[in-house]
Amino acid sequence: MKTFIVIILFVWSTCLSARDIVLWHAFDGFLEEKFCEIIEDFNHHSGTYRIVPIRKGNYTEVYEQGVDSIREGNRPHILQVYEVATLTMMLQENCYVPVEELMSKYHRRFDPDVYIDSVRKFYSAPNGKMLSLPWNASTGILFYNKEAFKEAGLDPEHAPKTWPELEFMGKKLTQKGYKGFTTAWPAAYHLEHLCSWHDFPFGSHSNGFGGLEARLIFNQDPQVFHLSKLVEWQESGIFSYSGRFTEEPERRFAGGECAILLQGANRLPLIQRKSSFNVGVGFMPYWPHLTEKPHTLNIGGASFWVMQGFSDEEYRGIVQFFEYLSTTEVQAYWHQETGYLPITDAAYYLTKKKGFYRNHPAAEIAVLEVMQGHPSENSYGVRFGNYIDVREVIMDNLERAFRGESTAQEALNRAVKDGNEILEKFQKEHDQGST
Repeated sequence: MKTFIVIILFVWSTCLSARDIVLWHAFDGFLEEKFCEIIEDFNHHSGTYRIVPIRKGNYTEVYEQGVDSIREGNRPHILQVYEVATLTMMLQENCYVPVEELMSKYHRRFDPDVYIDSVRKFYSAPNGKMLSLPWNASTGILFYNKEAFKEAGLDPEHAPKTWPELEFMGKKLTQKGYKGFTTAWPAAYHLEHLCSWHDFPFGSHSNGFGGLEARLIFNQDPQVFHLSKLVEWQESGIFSYSGRFTEEPERRFAGGECAILLQGANRLPLIQRKSSFNVGVGFMPYWPHLTEKPHTLNIGGASFWVMQGFSDEEYRGIVQFFEYLSTTEVQAYWHQETGYLPITDAAYYLTKKKGFYRNHPAAEIAVLEVMQGHPSENSYGVRFGNYIDVREVIMDNLERAFRGESTAQEALNRAVKDGNEILEKFQKEHDQGST
């Protein structure tokens, strides 16, 4: 890996003694390799600080262990927190140091405006101050099996753009023995993404950005219609449910069982490695009767939070590391190598200037999904307390619909009701803790 900011590192290293900085993260496999490669480059040229990355499990496990470590007094310096837990983390103000405040304290330039709108907004407090350092951001795209398309008499260079088009292609694919399409992260892609892509609210009060009074409202006609179609397609074989997460949907797609997959853009390098066929990609489909053209997709992913309780010397090392991660070259490298979004405008334009997208057009699809048009309050994402538990409630009810145990309307009504009970409890607990 090339050296990016030797000058910055040299200036800092002349006045500090060696110190380890512990970072807990959730990357595994290929992504962990690339992340550690970046860290090794920093460590090699710093000489003063050594970032020690420790994988603590998946996103949920990292967050839960991070919360436990705060109580137990063995917290890491830096904790990777995924977007689902962002609001819950934000409200634990006695546990972290806001990144913008940290950079200012140590007289380092930090400009939140360099980040793309959706990223900056998501990780900022209501006053506009950024609380954590964005790092790995992604959004959903469509993957398809080009060989399966050829076999079904479909154009292998043409991904479905709309849901009716996907339905038509799905019928053709099932006639050739394929399962049609499957999906990772159903709650994210078929409710959160559905709402942002069509500019519908997922929750009140700007999807939770407006305060703890926010409640879920995704049981309206557009969402019910979409879930009804998924249930219908599940019965006909056009759609095949593969669980709540990532592994099983990817296995079924890469193994040739399902010809279309909805999954995060950052999974492209991994999916290509696992698949024995040429993989095509396309934008998330949209419903043309709900919008003339798709709007802006919300992001997923994670950011780095700096924990309280460390020395000035250690915080200077964190600042140095964050400066390194924030350089345009590192941001562009991470995007090009992993498929994660270039979260700064400069990283995107540098990548484009170097011609990367000419040879890797798939990598630009997710970028355009989040950068096209102007984000609205419906496309910045969702920010609710205890959203990990809310997501589980949503998935419980989606699965009831897929099993035929409830209608789409009943499933979403119950998900909203049960989810709002969690939000109401969270609000009361926070209000009591604040008094």
